Amino acid sequence: MVRWARLPGAILAAVFVCGACAIQRVPIGAGPPFLRSAGLTRVSDLRAVSPPAWAPDGRHLAFSTADALWSVRAVAGDLDRRRIAAVAGAVRVAWSPDGRTLAALAGGRLLSFALDDPSPHALVPAVGIKDYAWPRAGAGPAYATANGAGTALWTLPAAGGVVRIGSLPPGLEMRTLVWLAGNAGLAVVAGDRGAAADRVVFIRLGVRVAPRVQALPIGGHDPVPSPEGRFIAYLDDAAASGAGDGGETRVAVMRADGTGRRALTPPGRYTGVAWSPAGTVVAYARQEGDRAALEIADVLTGERLWLGDYRPEVAPPQAPLAIVWAPDGTRLAFGTDTGSREGFVWVATLERR
Repeated sequence: MVRWARLPGAILAAVFVCGACAIQRVPIGAGPPFLRSAGLTRVSDLRAVSPPAWAPDGRHLAFSTADALWSVRAVAGDLDRRRIAAVAGAVRVAWSPDGRTLAALAGGRLLSFALDDPSPHALVPAVGIKDYAWPRAGAGPAYATANGAGTALWTLPAAGGVVRIGSLPPGLEMRTLVWLAGNAGLAVVAGDRGAAADRVVFIRLGVRVAPRVQALPIGGHDPVPSPEGRFIAYLDDAAASGAGDGGETRVAVMRADGTGRRALTPPGRYTGVAWSPAGTVVAYARQEGDRAALEIADVLTGERLWLGDYRPEVAPPQAPLAIVWAPDGTRLAFGTDTGSREGFVWVATLERR
């Protein structure tokens, strides 16, 4: 059964594509009016302690369990399950753009594993690494280190070596790091204890300009930049904006410069916000009691599509989820988002109507 709700879309489309009296074309991609849910499937009986990561070919998913790294086919039944290496405490995994190497962040070290060699190799000699991100193609990963002097950002160029590309402004603490598509640079989600909202720091590579810091509206948190850095999706405190009770949020979106703010959902309890590869659709989970309803929303039209209900078998019902889109934009893997809890990995599949 598919449920979807219509929201006014003309105003939102105008807000996002018209700025400074100039029309800007935005890739649309397939949205809820053209899609339907083909259901949810549990792909493995292994209990993950890291978010899942899609291989570049979209056929396999990798994740960490309490004591090892695994790769499984993105279909039901543990088909083609493979134990890659024995690693404890990995909180994040990612594939190299060619799909031949899996990187894991464990104990503040960034390790790599070739699929045909379970021996760990340090991608960088640094320790105290907070997060890392691998671009779609071309360059090596970027990573962040933190100490008493602040957070520094580095890259591994394809030619070799390590290059420092910048640092966060004083007082900001890094949370996540992402590459932006189209050579647009990096985006760092950061916050500080005294701020009323999170921030996104945009860093351009090869250009001697200071990082641009974009704050969310008061009460905004958990921002996620779109793949090319044009928009920012985030959770908006519904009470702060006068739209709901304490503890309730809304999934909202705005342009990367802070203008064109718009709520995509009614007040509720949301988690797992994630952009589609085309950068026009946002996925999220709406938590309701002992279950979570997966949905997607088109940021241009406001259309929403219900994908299915998920009841966690292992993690606490209100535990946050991580949602990750497949490269082709037709499947979403979801499961645990932190090493402090464990849960099974599921896949939601979309079909064209």
